[in-house]
Amino acid sequence: MHFFLNNLAKQLYFKVLVILISVRRLSILLCVVSVIPQVYGDNFATKPIVIMEGSNNLSRVCLYENKTYSLGAVILVGKIYLDCVPEKKIETDGRLRWEKIRDEPQNSEN
Repeated sequence: MHFFLNNLAKQLYFKVLVILISVRRLSILLCVVSVIPQVYGDNFATKPIVIMEGSNNLSRVCLYENKTYSLGAVILVGKIYLDCVPEKKIETDGRLRWEKIRDEPQNSEN
């Protein structure tokens, strides 16, 4: 009986040890995964894209992170503001695109 209990104790000890090691590895992995977005930040940000919806392209939109934005919409991506504008200034029904809004004011020469 003593041999059986001793063997059972060793097996339980081994199983608990394996579980603790697994929990430790999981906690390290979760810690690393939670830090990666903070470290890389804007380097892996989702790129905004523009799509033309509808079969006859009547609905023009800019798309970012599966959300549609209409002409004139402004969004913040990281530290950059983007404006949904016409791709070509002379077209009234052409494609739209995201355009970076300037951070600093433009120099105007008189």
